[in-house]
Amino acid sequence: MAQAARVSGATHLESYAAVPAELTTQILETAARFAAEVLSPLNPIGDRAGSRCEAQGIVTAPGFPDAYRQFRDAGWTSVGAPTEYGGQGLPGVLAVAVSEMWAGANMAFAMCPELAIGALETLRVHAAPELRDEYMPRITSGEWTCTMCLTEPQAGSDLSTLRTRAEPDGDAWRLFGRKIYISWGDHDLTDNIVHFVLARTPDAPAGLKGISLFLVPKKLPATDGTSIDNDIHAVSVEHKVGIRASPTCVMAIGERAGARGWLIGRRHEGLACMFTIMNHMRIGVGMHSLGLAERSLQLARLHARERLQGHDAAGSQRPIIEHADVRRMLLTMKSLLHAARCLTYTAAATVDVAHAGQEPQTRAAAMRRADLLTPVIKAWVSDIGFEIASLGVQVHGGTGYIDDAEISQVFRDARIGSIFEGTNYIQAQDLLGRKVVRDRGAALGELLADIESTARALPSVATLEGLRSGLLEGCAELRAAAARIIADAPGDPQLIGAVAYEFLSWLGVLAGGWQWALSAAEALEGGGSAESQGIIATASFYAARILPRTRTYAAAVAHGSRPVESVPTSEL
Repeated sequence: MAQAARVSGATHLESYAAVPAELTTQILETAARFAAEVLSPLNPIGDRAGSRCEAQGIVTAPGFPDAYRQFRDAGWTSVGAPTEYGGQGLPGVLAVAVSEMWAGANMAFAMCPELAIGALETLRVHAAPELRDEYMPRITSGEWTCTMCLTEPQAGSDLSTLRTRAEPDGDAWRLFGRKIYISWGDHDLTDNIVHFVLARTPDAPAGLKGISLFLVPKKLPATDGTSIDNDIHAVSVEHKVGIRASPTCVMAIGERAGARGWLIGRRHEGLACMFTIMNHMRIGVGMHSLGLAERSLQLARLHARERLQGHDAAGSQRPIIEHADVRRMLLTMKSLLHAARCLTYTAAATVDVAHAGQEPQTRAAAMRRADLLTPVIKAWVSDIGFEIASLGVQVHGGTGYIDDAEISQVFRDARIGSIFEGTNYIQAQDLLGRKVVRDRGAALGELLADIESTARALPSVATLEGLRSGLLEGCAELRAAAARIIADAPGDPQLIGAVAYEFLSWLGVLAGGWQWALSAAEALEGGGSAESQGIIATASFYAARILPRTRTYAAAVAHGSRPVESVPTSEL
């Protein structure tokens, strides 16, 4: 966390300076206890029980409503929320660190409160004052939860075909349509749920430019001070590979008179408003993946220390952690997790600078960096999370492939990360097409320059020479590849789509190496402690066994679109 704050420049923000190290430690330790004592025991229960759809609505797994009550009463919903609406206003990087614990302990549960911060920011930036005043305090306190209602049966990632409609109704609107795959679309944890719904107004143009964003609550206030049902409800819940306790719902909107809702932002600019939530959630996907990766590493390490197999020179059985291949797997897990965690925390701190930096140019530079890193965090970190979970199963051997093994649930839960909030291929296209080609590599060049500066500043020690040279060579090659793509893309409409995924993975590995270089430099300053030596040794492992992946990505990108386009679809 401290490294992320320094690298991003967030240490100069008031919210960071106001939180002493002792308070940060206290918050993290308290969160760890809550995760271990309340959320973690419910994880296998939720996986077995799931959620079910009944006449009165969705019923969640046993223990989840009480756990949420404790979660809300302890103030965890308000950690990163703005103080003017009852939040604690703590640094975003601290909120991410705490949320990582929730995901590691119980990802299905963690998905419920995670949307709140993005929803609050959307309301703060785009909503009318009366909507902010009515909804933001209740979302901050956790009294009400939130959902994003985007996907429809005919409109998955392509929202241009969205059909949900909104008709004027005095100072409000009436909405009609159907949404699918809505996480926590209905539940019994709170009395009300605030849905953020994309829909079209009668005068809307076709395509993405005709979409508007509406706030549609599950409950509406009645004249007698109670509440009544709005015309929006869950009609079924999906049965999923993982995160089974998280109710993923099909939502019916306007089956009677229409669901009453209120416009957020300007008409026909709903997608831009919704992206305020989506960008938060994309970093959230990376953060959730970190939590699952950490859980995987802990489980694999414990198993490797306890599982006896093979014999030493004296004929005694030895734990499998002493086997070279198990050590390789654990080191791969550890080195990737640290790289992904530091990069995710850096992105979160950079978002804080983009919102609260003192100078306009500081905020603008931070926003460019945050925009560039967001698809990398969502895609590369979620891929890494699943890779680590898969290695965790491998370390367990046969025991990891049965339902009784906790690692098997972690593996299934981790698989969703590369799919939701925009598939990783969509993130790659966003990175290369919008964040690199569109601005002709300016933001990418700034990041690569920072990575190169960090690499050159590494002390001249043999154990880190591979990290230094790997980063410098990798940055030079990626910069050259980006320049070729920028030049060739106008004449090859398939180029970006064909190489985007490898390009993003390439940048992810380099950015992860950058984080290891920062950690190694700090460790060298810390002297010869065992912890410092361990950091340097693991950084060297990353340089030797992870950074070489960039060569594969570089070769794939260099071949362009031809290998992908030369095979007809009939032969696939």
